[in-house]
Amino acid sequence: MGYGDAAPRPDRVLGLGLGRRPLFPGMVHSLSLSREAASAAQAEMKAGRPYVGLFLRRESNKDPGGELLSEIRSRIENDEDALDAALGVVHGTGAFAQIHNLQDTPDGQTQALVLVHRRIDLASVADAGPPPRFGVTHWPREVWEAEDGVVIEHQQPQAAAGGKPPFRGRRRSPKKGTEAPQAEAPRVKADVVRALSNEIVAMIRELVQLNPLYREHMHFFAQRIDIADPYKLADFACALATAEGADLQRALEERDVAERLRIALELVLKERELSKLQQEISQEVEKKISGQQRTFMLNEQLKAIKKELGMEQDDKEAIIAKYKRRLEQLEQGVHPSDHHHHHQDESEEWTSVIPRLAKEAIDEELVKLATLEKNSAEFNVTRNYLDWLTAIPWGRHTPEVFDVGEARRVLDEDHYGMDDVKERILELVAVGKLVGAVKGKILCLVGPPGVGKTSIGSSIAKALGREFQRFSVGGLHDVAEIKGHRRTYVGAMPGKPLQALKAAKSCNPLVLLDEIDKLGSGHGGDPASALLELLDPAQNNGFLDHYLDVPVDLSRCLFVCTANVEHTIPTPLLDRMEVVRLAGYDLEEKLAIATQHLMPAAFKEAGLDVEEDAPRIVDDALRALVKGHSREAGVRSLQKLIEKIARKLALASVKGDPVRVVDENNLEDFVGKPKFPKDRLYPDAPPVGVVMGLAWNSMGGSTIYVEAASVSKKEGPPKLSTTGQLGSVMEESSRVALAHVRTRYASDLEGLEMHVHVPEGATPKDGPSAGVTIATALVSLATNTPVRSDLAMTGELSLTGRVLPIGGVKEKVIAARRAGVTQVLMPVDNQRDYDELADYLKEGLTPHFASTFDDVLGAAFDRSAPPPPPPPPPQ
Repeated sequence: MGYGDAAPRPDRVLGLGLGRRPLFPGMVHSLSLSREAASAAQAEMKAGRPYVGLFLRRESNKDPGGELLSEIRSRIENDEDALDAALGVVHGTGAFAQIHNLQDTPDGQTQALVLVHRRIDLASVADAGPPPRFGVTHWPREVWEAEDGVVIEHQQPQAAAGGKPPFRGRRRSPKKGTEAPQAEAPRVKADVVRALSNEIVAMIRELVQLNPLYREHMHFFAQRIDIADPYKLADFACALATAEGADLQRALEERDVAERLRIALELVLKERELSKLQQEISQEVEKKISGQQRTFMLNEQLKAIKKELGMEQDDKEAIIAKYKRRLEQLEQGVHPSDHHHHHQDESEEWTSVIPRLAKEAIDEELVKLATLEKNSAEFNVTRNYLDWLTAIPWGRHTPEVFDVGEARRVLDEDHYGMDDVKERILELVAVGKLVGAVKGKILCLVGPPGVGKTSIGSSIAKALGREFQRFSVGGLHDVAEIKGHRRTYVGAMPGKPLQALKAAKSCNPLVLLDEIDKLGSGHGGDPASALLELLDPAQNNGFLDHYLDVPVDLSRCLFVCTANVEHTIPTPLLDRMEVVRLAGYDLEEKLAIATQHLMPAAFKEAGLDVEEDAPRIVDDALRALVKGHSREAGVRSLQKLIEKIARKLALASVKGDPVRVVDENNLEDFVGKPKFPKDRLYPDAPPVGVVMGLAWNSMGGSTIYVEAASVSKKEGPPKLSTTGQLGSVMEESSRVALAHVRTRYASDLEGLEMHVHVPEGATPKDGPSAGVTIATALVSLATNTPVRSDLAMTGELSLTGRVLPIGGVKEKVIAARRAGVTQVLMPVDNQRDYDELADYLKEGLTPHFASTFDDVLGAAFDRSAPPPPPPPPPQ
């Protein structure tokens, strides 16, 4: 078997398709074959025909290797000409190659080593396959020689198989040794070919310098190919290029040597530009990396030089020195976080040095830190621990203010009313002035939302001259938030109390624990139990945090807790606190708060205070605003309404139509229709069986009506049904009320089926203060006598007729005044609470204090009024 032009010229070959790029003569390629193509090639080799025709597909795919052209048969079966069908799948010019070796790969493919001998043209389809067999025309041997400055291009063709004309109408000459005359050889300028060849050689040499991967190809070219042959030079240049398959196919099909050289030169130029770009990118990346390495090396050398000269310590030594310096400052009475370490602030006092256990812990950790590797995880854990140990303000206390007058002024400055809280703080100041120091106290402010429980905390701290820190415990379900995390955990840190000490830079701050009645519990433990140690003055002088693991004295901290209700606070925790109850604001207090605090702040935020003739809200409008839109115990919704009015006033001012006065006439333009258009369900005298009661919850006081009606009358004892979403306590109160009334009016109630309803039905109701109201409604129904229309009552009734005390007296009196009643009835045990109310709240009210149900009946029924007509008998 020969090589190149000496290789056999069979007229039929096995046809395989190439997916990406054609192959060029003279080159050795490693080709990946599909399983089917490899089987066909193996059969050819066994038959002694190790030759294939490799044709580039017209539609390229991702597979660069050889594959069977199975779609040719489907085209022929669709009545398409066989040659047209083949040329529709592959290009007409391909490569005649010899298979030297087949090697299976683990991925199911077969690697074939092929040597390309020459170009061939697809002339016919001998067998559609698959695998297909093509009739082919071999290209003639291409030789050239120069005569008188021109190149004589000789082509010695091979006749087409089957006598058909060769593809593309090329010139044909008889075979060597025949009598046919030689066709006239084309004459090409030798300098053009020489110039193109020299330029291609120069580009290839430059490519080798830019990309070392081309050196192996160049070595192969120098050994097997004559560089003076322009045909072979063009084929080699095209084989080097990583161009598109269509551009390479154009070079494969080109017969003119000069044009083929031009195409090859164009491809090599593109390859050179690509290699230049790759080299530039590679140099930039290498320069960046080498620059970073150089900077790192220089920095390391600089550190080593400075360390040798004593100009600088290494990082670990510097960190240890920093902690030792902090320790000295703490012992000398200077906090490490202060900016000026040489002078102690006169407003601060140090009453003790670092506790012995804390000092020992710091010394031990410093010794351990010196033995640890700086990049180890344990080093960072120890470093964070030392940060916290030296950040706690050991022994630092801010001096307190024991001026009662100044404390009262500070408390009155930001909050109106709240006399109970202010009185308790003034007592604290007075005791501190006499004793000389104030021990830690635990106060719990209990009241409805929006009355200023949280904001009064900062005012108390300001009045006492203490630092103020706040954290919310509402919804807290993890003990670690209070007691800290163990140091073994990633991201461990102390609990919130010690975080508050660090932030306050003082051991005697005022710490506000907000929403303590909403503590949660979960898999992390019970935070309420963890607070027992914190909020116990007998124990918190040695509060032990899990992270710090060193006792910390919190006995001089003043803890203030806030809550909406008491009954959800755990009893052991409530027992440790001094409860101060805050009642909701009445109408006059809300008007004063709106005038003195809310309106100035809202107008300033809206930019209205800068005007000379600033708009204002008159008192009548504020009164209507409170009555019709803001009936809750606090002032949050009132604040939102005033801010809304201020924004609308600002908008009107910007539009050029300012409103100077907001009164009752134009109030609806700013806040809309009243949410509470009426205060009483029955404006006139209520019917028989209807009684006005007084209720109280965490949102404030309100009036409720109890309605009793007779549904039917049958033989047997009376029956009672209730509606209105009554809770279990009110259900029991209704049964007790019926039992007691039966002892007085058994004959009137005999056989009655009664229904008690408490509107509104959509609002859940519960509590132990509706017993006398329900019993009075049943008596009114039994005796067919209406209750006085100007009376509202509250109180719990026992089975023997005793009237038991209730809570929320102030809120209930406010609700009664808002409803326009003139007489209120309440248990005699609550007379003290009523007497402590402000005079303006009691003005115009006639109280009735009942100890038994007889007292209730005496106040509820107007004996001088004529009895109403009897109701129709029930059906």
